[in-house]
Amino acid sequence: MGQTSTKAGVVVWGSSESGQLGIGSLSAEDRAVPPRLVESLRSVHVRHVVCGGHTSAAVLESGEVYTWGYGRDGQLGHGDCKDCHGPKPVRALQSKMIRSVSCAEHHVAAVSESGLLYTWGKGQNGRLGHGGTENELLPKSVEALVGQHVSQVSCGDFHTACVLLNPTHVYTWGLGLSGRLGHGDETDCHLPTLVEALAGIHVSSVACGGHHAAVITEQIGQLMTWGGGAFGKLGHGNRLAQTSPMLVAALQGKRLVQASLGPHHSAAVTHKGEVYTWGQAGRLGHTSQGAEADEMIPRQVMALSGVVVVQVSCGHSHCAVVTESGDVWAWGSSRIFGHTEASAVPNVPTQIRVLSGKALVQVACGVSHSIALSDCRRLGGKAALAAVRSIGASTTGKDKATLASAAGGREENGVDAKKPERSQDNQDNTLSNLIGDEISTSTFQSERLHTPEGDYADKAQAGNKGLPAPASEREVAFLSAELKAYQEQTLKLAKSLQEAKTKLETLQNENSFLKSELEVMHQCSNDSDERLDTLRRHFNERIREMERRYTEKEKAWKETFSRLRSHLELGAMDVDAANL
Repeated sequence: MGQTSTKAGVVVWGSSESGQLGIGSLSAEDRAVPPRLVESLRSVHVRHVVCGGHTSAAVLESGEVYTWGYGRDGQLGHGDCKDCHGPKPVRALQSKMIRSVSCAEHHVAAVSESGLLYTWGKGQNGRLGHGGTENELLPKSVEALVGQHVSQVSCGDFHTACVLLNPTHVYTWGLGLSGRLGHGDETDCHLPTLVEALAGIHVSSVACGGHHAAVITEQIGQLMTWGGGAFGKLGHGNRLAQTSPMLVAALQGKRLVQASLGPHHSAAVTHKGEVYTWGQAGRLGHTSQGAEADEMIPRQVMALSGVVVVQVSCGHSHCAVVTESGDVWAWGSSRIFGHTEASAVPNVPTQIRVLSGKALVQVACGVSHSIALSDCRRLGGKAALAAVRSIGASTTGKDKATLASAAGGREENGVDAKKPERSQDNQDNTLSNLIGDEISTSTFQSERLHTPEGDYADKAQAGNKGLPAPASEREVAFLSAELKAYQEQTLKLAKSLQEAKTKLETLQNENSFLKSELEVMHQCSNDSDERLDTLRRHFNERIREMERRYTEKEKAWKETFSRLRSHLELGAMDVDAANL
């Protein structure tokens, strides 16, 4: 792996309690890390990023795979059960030419360029597809699909699904509870099993959530869902489970291009760049239209109607989207999940300003963190040029010329793109400078305040060597020293205030998180109460039915007894008459 510069960068933000951000060990109290560049991936060409649970992964253009974060079930593929706080290559996959990866909370799957499928991590319920329930600490080929060409794989919390080509088939395996495998029952499958209800349907992609799954058809972009229906996350207008794939009628004619599923909510993007969400409240982004409730039918996120969205990702309690201009918008039940800006309101789609114009082409959400990929080469012409101009706003003139040449255009001020290029080190530092430019503005300003006096004193000493400095120069030097001392005190005070503000925000975030969890528990409690009422009603009806049947039987028995008694009395009378 060479140390060449790259035009793509991996950006992370959110919580890092298990090292899932890949930026080293951080304080356990630091639950809202703002967007930061993953320094250890700056020297490699990244093609694809993904995260799930508290685990993150990156696929390089060379086909290598890096993983980091929570690894106590072996899901990092490093051969052990340890957490990893920085990107580490999966050695067992180095020669496999991996094309894509999917992460769940406890297991991971990867697809190679040749269509081979590899899985590793926790094997409970047969979610790895190796025929058993044993954990795998290293990537292992799914033998049941050898000879088939796997085009895509998706990992749910307890199950896995993939799409095969030539012909197109969908296979699922793992936990079968609530019908999430789509086989018409709730039986677990330890080996990949064909979803017969989708046979003959050309499927372009499959997505797995915590308890449900979905596919998008290739020709007209229709969505079909199945599995657990709690909170209405299947989009069928109710909370019932569905054991076989069923068309989401509310999205017919929308021509979907991508879907993403969380544990209890779902989202989809249309070919026009519209976003629809449904399922559990508090993470759907509909608060701008009033108080949010569970949505059992897909509903458009109107706060995003002014942008064209190309990709959406659902985390545990938050969502994020990428627009065609390379910007990221996010929202969720708490500010620390969707984004880390103090002014952002929970569950209101808000653009992450610090990433504006940074050429983001992909985003992925985990339980409490997010990861995104920046790559100017993969944006359209206008968007790429806008990103380059945004980059140029925080770089030198030479940097602007080089970045403009990368987008195939010139700067507005007429600077030729063919001017001397900057050094490799400056290229590598570009994205990190961009992400830090808003944060470090005050530092740059303070440095500029020091410079004039320092230059003036140096010139005075060079021009008057051997002579005593004039009184005015001594005053300037004294004032410069005083100014420097005041600036140092101001910076210390600002740092203390920032630390206090961070702690206060952390407490507020924790309170918001606890509030959201209580709301979920309350919702679950309401659902439980409804189910108990239903069971109680059915039980009472059953008792009344049994009482009615008992009454009818008692009546029939009494009638029979009366007839028998009358017959016996008549018989006795006949006997008495005969005796007489």
